[in-house]
Amino acid sequence: MRTGETVRFKLRNRGKAMHEMVIGTMKDLKEHAEMMKKHPGMVHDDPSMVHVAAGATGEIVWQFHRAGEFAFACLLPGHYEAGMTGKVVVR
Repeated sequence: MRTGETVRFKLRNRGKAMHEMVIGTMKDLKEHAEMMKKHPGMVHDDPSMVHVAAGATGEIVWQFHRAGEFAFACLLPGHYEAGMTGKVVVR
């Protein structure tokens, strides 16, 4: 992916539990995951985050303004620790 590109992440939750997607740096995601452990019902109102209920769909439209490695994860308690993470490389 190149700097300045806009990406539409379309999410489909085929599971039976709520999931979310949060985009950020690994440092930000780790901090947010710790906060989610303390406040598991926390509601997100940020363009880099979306909750997706079981059986539902959601999306994030995000423009990557700088080069680097960015992470995304489900930060609901236990999900991050179970490996629900990924990365995007912007050149």
